Amino acid sequence: AIQNVSLIKGGFPARYGGRLSSVIDIRMKEGSNKEFHGEGSFGLIASKFTLEGPLKKDKSSFIVSARRTYIDILAQPFIRAASDGISSGYYFYDVNAKVNYVFSDTDRVFFSVYTGKDKAYSKMKDNYTDNGTTYENIDKFALSWGNITAALRWNHIINPKLFGNLTATYSRYRFQISENSDSKQTNNGYITQNKYEFTYFSGINDISTKLDFDFHPNPNHNILFGINETYHIFSPGINVFKVSDASSTNIDTSFGNSNIYANEIFGFIEDDIRITDRLKANIGVHLCGFYVKENFYKSIQPRISARYLINEKLSIKAAFSQMNQNLHLLTNSGIGLPTDLWLPVTNNIKPQISYQYAAGVFYDIFKGYEFSIEGFYKTMSNLIEYKEGVDFFGSFESWENKVEVGKGWSYGSEFLIKKTKGKTTGWIGYTLAWSQRQFDNLNFGEKFPYRYDRRHDIVVVITHKLNEKIDFGLTWVFGTGNAVSLGIEKYPSVSNINEYQYYEYHSEIEYYDGRNGFRMPAYHRLDIGINIHKTKKWGVRTWSIGIYNVYNRKNPFYIHYSYD
Repeated sequence: AIQNVSLIKGGFPARYGGRLSSVIDIRMKEGSNKEFHGEGSFGLIASKFTLEGPLKKDKSSFIVSARRTYIDILAQPFIRAASDGISSGYYFYDVNAKVNYVFSDTDRVFFSVYTGKDKAYSKMKDNYTDNGTTYENIDKFALSWGNITAALRWNHIINPKLFGNLTATYSRYRFQISENSDSKQTNNGYITQNKYEFTYFSGINDISTKLDFDFHPNPNHNILFGINETYHIFSPGINVFKVSDASSTNIDTSFGNSNIYANEIFGFIEDDIRITDRLKANIGVHLCGFYVKENFYKSIQPRISARYLINEKLSIKAAFSQMNQNLHLLTNSGIGLPTDLWLPVTNNIKPQISYQYAAGVFYDIFKGYEFSIEGFYKTMSNLIEYKEGVDFFGSFESWENKVEVGKGWSYGSEFLIKKTKGKTTGWIGYTLAWSQRQFDNLNFGEKFPYRYDRRHDIVVVITHKLNEKIDFGLTWVFGTGNAVSLGIEKYPSVSNINEYQYYEYHSEIEYYDGRNGFRMPAYHRLDIGINIHKTKKWGVRTWSIGIYNVYNRKNPFYIHYSYD
């Protein structure tokens, strides 16, 4: 269903805004309005299919694509056999659909829908008998996140040099964690049962309208301009508790931060200019206003990038971008499961601002071989992190009182060598990068690595075409492990001294040697695959045989640790 994907890591055009990081521009296929086409893939861990064709020939078409992994289902017997009473799994699915209708030579309407979800879960049973009493315990855990997006777009050609798009969009993101515990005791026919349920969820709902234009006054200019309005509904976090026990105690309650409503409007204009045959530039400005809780934040964000062609083989590029972000990403620094939460600006938490500088050299070594080296430096302000010792879940306190505000830096270099012609093609990429944060009240005011600071990142991709029927490939990836905070010591906390001068110990406190001072193991794996194609009367049949993680590297998703 995907026609093309563009990754923009620096030199952001003015039409993009609202984020500090890279932009992925995904364009879906339109679907054939001439004849039906379809393709499908059935594998050991996942299946997918795509179907497209005309709804009304030469007037309307559709395309629908879906995929789902099911390794969680197939692996259950092996997991249960290897671990008594424990089952766990992970899966994801996504569905894309799009229809379009041609009303005239100048008017066309598109409607597209996307939905996707990732879920990890586990279940543990523990049954035993002690002194005539039978104990049955069931514990469940689930972590899920997903998106839903729907868009309606009208494309109108005003004249040969100008066309416009009017787009209405709805999107929803939801993150949820749930825990469930059910314990039952049976003694002489008498049953005692206790149940506990906890659910935490957060999310964002967006409703937006956008009007943009594409203007080609002459071959040396391509001007884009437009305006967008978005209504945000933030759910910073809702906790739901349900408890029932043998003493007839029943609790069913919800609490947390109430929804936050905000309006965001932005406008942009940019010009893709051919100054000379050797020099091209993209110059623009992005204007943004954000209204929330009687506060209005506005920004003017200049963007400029240029490319100079030294000769037919060698070129240089440079860019500067100011980016503002009115949403904050709050990430836990511990070693448990990831709990990334998106939160809005408020009267106390200002928008994030970044200034990014980038430059690169691109060289065609010889026929079919390309080499590039790029460097970047980015400063960021108004970033947020958890305060020391704060637990985000199960608290009545506002999230604004649980965070610190600070600044950050991100810088590094990227090296890429690519072969694009011949039977053997592929590329090797290496990134050396740093991402740091600094907060007055965290880590004694010293800089520390961000959770996703990745010093080294290597990707090797090679494909080889043996003949018209057989091709094979391999992919190897390596990345430095995430930086997390790891307790190195633990000691009991003392709450008070009672009338008999005895200390009361209620809990234990962990001692951390610096924020994000521990590195999780490096992530790396090797994937290989071979494709065998055969032409049939009805189309092409392809057998794909692949091995994921060839050398069985155990890359940790999270770490559970204990003290000696």
